[in-house]
Amino acid sequence: MNPLYDRYINSLTVYHCDNKYRLGNKNDGGYVIMETDNYDFLLSGGVGGDISFEKNFTEKYNVNCVCFDGTENSGFELTKNLPLITYVNKNVGIRNTPKTSNFDFALNKYKNVFLKLDIEGSEFNLFHSLSTNQMKNIKQLVVEFHFPDGHKKWQALQKITQTHYLIHYHANNNNNVIYNINYQSIPAVFECTYVRKDLLDNPGLNKEPFPTKLDHRNTYTKLDFVIDCPPWVHK
Repeated sequence: MNPLYDRYINSLTVYHCDNKYRLGNKNDGGYVIMETDNYDFLLSGGVGGDISFEKNFTEKYNVNCVCFDGTENSGFELTKNLPLITYVNKNVGIRNTPKTSNFDFALNKYKNVFLKLDIEGSEFNLFHSLSTNQMKNIKQLVVEFHFPDGHKKWQALQKITQTHYLIHYHANNNNNVIYNINYQSIPAVFECTYVRKDLLDNPGLNKEPFPTKLDHRNTYTKLDFVIDCPPWVHK
């Protein structure tokens, strides 16, 4: 066994949270999050032709949203009649350029941001680039992680756990790749929900198997991954 990889695996330890619910579509585009309020802003990376989560969130919490996607133009049509949502045809990156945003316009200004990311692997570099103060300005985040196949990517996952608790996990069943890390099987694409640590007071470990009743298959024609062991589930 490799102690380094044990630490990587433990970055996926899930903590107990009672008040979770689902926003967005039933399949891709929907996420399980913790019920809390007093958000300043919704920051979204990745549109993919679906802003059901952004639409539901802005309606529920009455906050402004800026969503980014430089790979397509669907956001222009999807947001044209939604005054709380602004679409920017840029990708997410570690610098501000004509083609990328590093989100500092929001993370340096607001103290209670909700961050949603589905950016096809760019999430790892983004988290490495964020300062501790910027991370602490993220009240809650949902992220789809793609192919954590190297030390630097797992270190990004570890970094998030310094400021946030992982409270929900769902493997994306649209991808069949499985990694074996220290004899542990890890789906290559998975969705995580985190909350800032000040929102939960010494939470216990999660005891509920995944998927839960709140989850839906990303692809309905395939079976979901069933996860019922540490570090996700503790009996």
